[in-house]
Amino acid sequence: MAGFVVGTIPVVIVRTVSGAFRAVVGRCPHQGGPLHLGLLTGTTLPSAPGEYVYGRESEIIRCPWHGFEYDSVTGRCLGDPERMRVRTLDVVARDGDVLVDL
Repeated sequence: MAGFVVGTIPVVIVRTVSGAFRAVVGRCPHQGGPLHLGLLTGTTLPSAPGEYVYGRESEIIRCPWHGFEYDSVTGRCLGDPERMRVRTLDVVARDGDVLVDL
């Protein structure tokens, strides 16, 4: 996970286990935490009672301040997907460069 500032917009770029690039605006909507200092992780998936299945490795960005988790694909907060989200940005990898559309 890498953090950059483009103009006044903080941007976080992640590369998933599958090799896909994702980018989001790098401020948590809860209280403005710096997402580039958080963890890139996965989450538990729906499973049978008493069973814990881990998945979505390297697709979830966790805010370092209060632990809010955001889906790097949709930008939605896992805890409150209808009301909280970070803006996702289009990413293209071309000729060894990663381009982000602001």
